[in-house]
Amino acid sequence: MKHRICIIIALAILACAPALAQTSNTTSEGIKKLEARELKEAIKLFEQALDQDSKDQVALSGIIKAHLLSENLRDAQRYIEMAIQEFPSSPEYYLHQGIFNNKRAQYRRAIEDFNKALELSGDNIDIQIYINRGVSHMQDENYGDAIADFTDALKINPRHASALNYRAFANYRIQNYNESINDYNKVLDLDPNNAMGYYNRGMSHLRSGNKAKACPDFHQACSRGNRNACRMIVTECSGSR
Repeated sequence: MKHRICIIIALAILACAPALAQTSNTTSEGIKKLEARELKEAIKLFEQALDQDSKDQVALSGIIKAHLLSENLRDAQRYIEMAIQEFPSSPEYYLHQGIFNNKRAQYRRAIEDFNKALELSGDNIDIQIYINRGVSHMQDENYGDAIADFTDALKINPRHASALNYRAFANYRIQNYNESINDYNKVLDLDPNNAMGYYNRGMSHLRSGNKAKACPDFHQACSRGNRNACRMIVTECSGSR
């Protein structure tokens, strides 16, 4: 039986700027709906705001995010292209375009977008650019480049759970099990009830040949509802507690 650690490509989204106090009431309401994941209502409000002011950057960013979250990729692409044409020096829209290409499994195009976002960012680099580019590299099986990006993200925020999880997974895939375990230790320090973290750390222990540490992790993950961990207990940990 082949075991692998599953990952989910998170839709990492930049915070809206400028501040809500500088936006129209319609845009502000759209942001609230977006934060509540009431996406259809958010899109309607952002459309109204853009009808009033086509250069409302907060509304433009908001509607892109809402369409990406809704998997409305055609509409997301339309607004991304509009945003880049209107604001070609803004790194945020290249980040959005990279996320769009990641969702279409166009990973090398996404990397180009994230490279452009980094180029335009100067010294003010958003952590999500590194994380999303790392995901692109990882999906393209360039694990060394992925690890470098997640490491750069962790220089910005050493406690960023997604960056830690992704770096741990990338190290697992190239059999750097000790490094993977170290990152999963940090993940579990941040969230001691993270079932997937226990399962993934258990897999790293198992692959490194340390079943004595793997099985307790599988028990912890299973008790928190991870079915893969429960199966691993049956196949690898008979009689182990």
